[in-house]
Amino acid sequence: MLKRGKRYRYENVARAIVKALPELFAHELRVMYDTALIDVLSAHMARSALMNYPDIVRAINEYLDEVLRERGDLRDILSMIISIDDQSLFTRALIPEMTGVAHLRYPHRDPQLDTEIKELIKLLHDIVKGVGRTPMLCGNYFRVLIVRVARPEKVREMLEPHIKFAEHSLRDCPILRTIYILAAGKNIVAAKALKILLENELRDKGLSPKIEEQEYIGRYRGKPTMKLYTCRITLPQQ
Repeated sequence: MLKRGKRYRYENVARAIVKALPELFAHELRVMYDTALIDVLSAHMARSALMNYPDIVRAINEYLDEVLRERGDLRDILSMIISIDDQSLFTRALIPEMTGVAHLRYPHRDPQLDTEIKELIKLLHDIVKGVGRTPMLCGNYFRVLIVRVARPEKVREMLEPHIKFAEHSLRDCPILRTIYILAAGKNIVAAKALKILLENELRDKGLSPKIEEQEYIGRYRGKPTMKLYTCRITLPQQ
């Protein structure tokens, strides 16, 4: 509820923005996930968009504190989201996956989604922090593989380990739905070469992947204007 009086101006603006932002999400996404989680995602987006307005950001932080007092389990989730967004994986991977799964599942909400989305957030967080784990989630709903190209070589022999890794992951998770190829800066050329090789390998196996590519300027490891590349490969489901 909005409060009357000039002293509440920034608080009212902050609450209005946080409540309005979910309307930018797909309807299915807003319906299928925990409302408090959507509020946290929205508040984070609002803080990022309004970082040049410290009074509003301060009011958003106060609103977040209210949410997190009631839902302490989301405090670590917010911390992970901040780290994920520092490498632009919030918009490049997390939101697209949440939206895609919500479309597939709608209108039947399953509490398992709330468990698995936290697992996906943890996976993305571990990736950006360099934790040594397989960058894949093979759940009931989220079936995602992340392939990061972190070296600029584009010779096939140099990219072969990525191909073998993807093939091994498909054997471990035959129901895999999406593969992300991610790169930044000078590694983008190699990532595009890997996309072509991986697409050919998948077609040779009789699969017909859907390929979506994006190349744009975004935040990466504290740098606000890094050239980024994302290729989202969606595999046909049985």
